[in-house]
Amino acid sequence: MFFSARHAVALAAVALFGFSAPAAAAEAVTLKFATQNTENAWTTVHGIKPWIEQIEKDSNGSIKIDFYANQTLTKGNQAWQAVRKGIADMSWVTMGSYPGMNLLMEIINQPGMGFDTAMEAVDRLYAITDKVPAAAKPFSSNKVLAMFSGDPGTGVLISKTPIRTLEDLKGKKIRCAAGAYLDMLKALGASPVVMPMPDCYMALQKGTIDGILGDIDSYLSYRFYEVARYATNNIPRGCTLFLIIMNERRYASLPDAAKKAIDAHSGIPGSKELAEAFSYNQRSLFKDAEARGAEVIRLSDEENARWTKLLTPLWDEWLKACADKGYEKEAPVVLRMMQGK
Repeated sequence: MFFSARHAVALAAVALFGFSAPAAAAEAVTLKFATQNTENAWTTVHGIKPWIEQIEKDSNGSIKIDFYANQTLTKGNQAWQAVRKGIADMSWVTMGSYPGMNLLMEIINQPGMGFDTAMEAVDRLYAITDKVPAAAKPFSSNKVLAMFSGDPGTGVLISKTPIRTLEDLKGKKIRCAAGAYLDMLKALGASPVVMPMPDCYMALQKGTIDGILGDIDSYLSYRFYEVARYATNNIPRGCTLFLIIMNERRYASLPDAAKKAIDAHSGIPGSKELAEAFSYNQRSLFKDAEARGAEVIRLSDEENARWTKLLTPLWDEWLKACADKGYEKEAPVVLRMMQGK
């Protein structure tokens, strides 16, 4: 093979000084994030999306997270399995879609747990899973990045006719998540209907249901105000448990910079970020609902007390259900911890 004088000089320079072509920057790892919530939901715009964007920023370009809203990657009640199987890498999960999967952690669904905001609940939830192994075990098939609840102040009973008293609620077909909410609505005299939130607009429109047990964000993001004008606030209900989960193997395969960024927004700090943005700040949305023609109803103190009296015995039913599943020792401990005792 023949080389020109110019080639010879270049080769000599490489041999002498070790010059070489610059290495290509490592390509970002793309992760798929799934949620059942809509793209324009408050919880998406102010909660999940900023959380994702901060992780991407802190990863120094090592990861990119593609966002799949509105059940486009997996149904809400299939998200846990989808992440475990690697169909989605990460997902927001409402545990109301998985009744009985973790009975001990369903304590958050019980009314009267004594916390005022979703941020307060985070410490109690993590204390339970840290100190009661039986409460953490059902979550072990995926990596839990964050664990938080809805906010007591944002829960609403959405309805086509006004609900101001127990008599107004009696016999009404009310959509709810499965689990403790079924017993709650039955105790209050309503007829619970388990149904995914994305199916509720048409059900309200057709009269399949009379109302929804939800929160003010879902009232707005799913445009329920178009078919159900009334939203009763300050009802004595429990809260829903939310998780952000990740496939364990996918996490383990990530570069260190990506793991560090995810870890920085996981656990108690990350959960409180989400609890504040996702839940507590929703309280401002009641004015938006009124601007769209909704009537926000507040139960009187006397009426709230009537509802609470009917719901308090549900603690005993939950304790019995836990005992029947072999958690006779753990359940009273979990109840006290959830109450902050």
